[in-house]
Amino acid sequence: MAAERNEHEGVDALMAAITDEPLPDAARADAGFMAEHAAATAEVALLREQLGIIGQALSAPPAPEPVTRPVPSRLTFPARRRHPALRVLAYGTLATAVVAGMVTGVAWLGAHNGGATADSSSAQSKSDAPAKVSGDGPPPSDPEQVLACDRLVVEGTVARVETRADDPWSTVVLTVIRSYKPAKSPTQVSFLLDGGATPKPRTGQHVLVEVGRGQQNASLWAVGDTRVAANRAWIVKALPGSLHTACSPG
Repeated sequence: MAAERNEHEGVDALMAAITDEPLPDAARADAGFMAEHAAATAEVALLREQLGIIGQALSAPPAPEPVTRPVPSRLTFPARRRHPALRVLAYGTLATAVVAGMVTGVAWLGAHNGGATADSSSAQSKSDAPAKVSGDGPPPSDPEQVLACDRLVVEGTVARVETRADDPWSTVVLTVIRSYKPAKSPTQVSFLLDGGATPKPRTGQHVLVEVGRGQQNASLWAVGDTRVAANRAWIVKALPGSLHTACSPG
């Protein structure tokens, strides 16, 4: 039994979960080790999810207030193997990855958002968006093509509306109830809404929105249970086919 344990003594469950390295056969055959590895994998996945939320918050125009999710106060694993030095190295590796991701996000903001946010919003208000955006019209003639050209299609509740006196655009922060595209989205998303959108955005509204590829502004703004349900119907029907449809804008 001692010999079997020594076959994978150099493999640490936490480090293996972080690096996603293949496990030796001896480790896979050890039920206790695999339980420790499964717990470590779950904890690492949770921390990576938090990093994804940080990245989303940094890249939003402007960044919404960070969404706080509970994070375990400590990582707990079965007490079968104790490798203090290796565990310090593992946590250090993960912390370095988190810090690197945050630094990259801040650098991206400095390069793209510094003084360009207002200019890009102003340019979009003149050319990219229609005079009015609403969900009151009929379904599009080619719904699969429309969805193929969307980067974001979500349903949710308006959490916050940010406006500026010198800008016709509003920034809407939405708490997502259901994400149609992508299949999974962050808890909150933000987008730009043209000043001519009807009805005007207000906190607490139940809405369904579309945002096209390469765009920040909503191309569909359906407000209220009736309009949301009507647009949800054609979206759900066309969504499977849109996955096999190439986007041909224009």
